[in-house]
Amino acid sequence: MKSLFKLFLIFTFINLTACSSSQSFNQFYNNHKNDDHVTSFQVPGYLRSLLRNASPELNNLFKNVKDFKSITFTQTTPQQSDEIIKEINYITRNNTDVVRKNEENERSLISVKEKGDVIKEVILYRKNRSKHHILFLKGNFDANRIRQLAEEHEFDNLYE
Repeated sequence: MKSLFKLFLIFTFINLTACSSSQSFNQFYNNHKNDDHVTSFQVPGYLRSLLRNASPELNNLFKNVKDFKSITFTQTTPQQSDEIIKEINYITRNNTDVVRKNEENERSLISVKEKGDVIKEVILYRKNRSKHHILFLKGNFDANRIRQLAEEHEFDNLYE
């Protein structure tokens, strides 16, 4: 009976850690979407399907996206900034950092969760002074394409 209980605990722990970043990001998003000086949006499934059918370019962009969320904090105190940074670090603790740049008033991060050769989740984070931008993408993405976009700084345009 003890070995069955231990097996159950191990199985539960593996399941919780396997899904932790998307659950953590969803929790982060839900905890902060109603904060002052925050702009947030998510693209619901029905809208993604409409966008896919609107044009070949949009279909190419959204064909592999299952979830898309964005949250922007426009005015944060130093304490709020520190807390956001801690939360982002916690969310991405089990991910692979494609790019992480930390400077005095600027930070940027591209963090991914991989399964084999496929990237399942992408978290894009940028801090500039007291402004924080975070994008979350869930789907099936080509790892080489994500790395290429990161190396060519193509994700930078998403924050503009």
